[in-house]
Amino acid sequence: MKKTLILLVLLMVPCLLFAAYVFMITPQGHSPSPFQNLSEEDQKYVTDGREKRAQEEIDPDLVLVSEAEGVPSEGRAAGERLVKTINGVEYAFRWCPAGEFMMGSPSGEGYDDEKPQHRVTLTQGFWMLETEVTQEMWESVMGESIETKAKQGTLDTSLAGTGSNHPMYYVSWHDCVEFCEKLSKESGLKIQLPTEAQWEYACRAGTTGAYAGKLDSMGWYRDNSGRQTHEVKTKQPNAWGLYDMHGNVWEWCLDWYDLGYYDRSPTSDPKGPDDGSYRVGRGGSWFNDAEYCRSACRSDGGPARSYNGVGFRLLFVPQF
Repeated sequence: MKKTLILLVLLMVPCLLFAAYVFMITPQGHSPSPFQNLSEEDQKYVTDGREKRAQEEIDPDLVLVSEAEGVPSEGRAAGERLVKTINGVEYAFRWCPAGEFMMGSPSGEGYDDEKPQHRVTLTQGFWMLETEVTQEMWESVMGESIETKAKQGTLDTSLAGTGSNHPMYYVSWHDCVEFCEKLSKESGLKIQLPTEAQWEYACRAGTTGAYAGKLDSMGWYRDNSGRQTHEVKTKQPNAWGLYDMHGNVWEWCLDWYDLGYYDRSPTSDPKGPDDGSYRVGRGGSWFNDAEYCRSACRSDGGPARSYNGVGFRLLFVPQF
């Protein structure tokens, strides 16, 4: 009898620890953290039938292209293109001009941490990478393959798409900051992760709906991904020429996460709380339902953790 009880206790301990971990990264009033590669059952959500998609049609021909980084900020148009070659690898950036937008979700849409919806002004324009950082980019800077990084994954080590043009994943927030620091030294640019406000502003690209266009045309998510990542630039970009802002992989942001931050967030150039336990992730991924891929959807993850659905993109602010 004693042996049976001991065996039952030993079997229950891992389950209890996992349950505690899930609770720890799921604040009340927030969607279950999609930074975990949860089971299909856990990923299901309940919708009340409200239309979640924006009605804007994106015309790719409206995206303007320029290779001139030296053009003064006021002379650039949203979506202008700049290509830098670093270590033999091309990095294409799109110009996101200074401006203002409504950040967060209106009443009747989204989760508590996306409210209140509020007006934000970004006083500086920036160049944002038009895709997620790819596996080719990562390996050229860090000297590590996706297979090597997968072995360091949190909770899971399975691969979810490999190839030079696939997004890099299994990268922690700390890994991404290190990548930005190394790329800054090699390029002479001040490369960094986007703030949460910069990310949402660039994702929306002037739109105001739940998505920056039609989700099925713009993003890889649970319904169309085949349960894996896909090469970047295989879906339509938003109005500023940015690809995969909805789906494919979550993207780390610079900010600490705080469920109630929007109640006290500055209206000009917000940079997130001064401290915290988790970092912000945006955009949703290949394993998430459409709800998590909305422009305003926020998530969080431990900065030392890495997953097969979480990557990043970067930006730099021109210096004059």
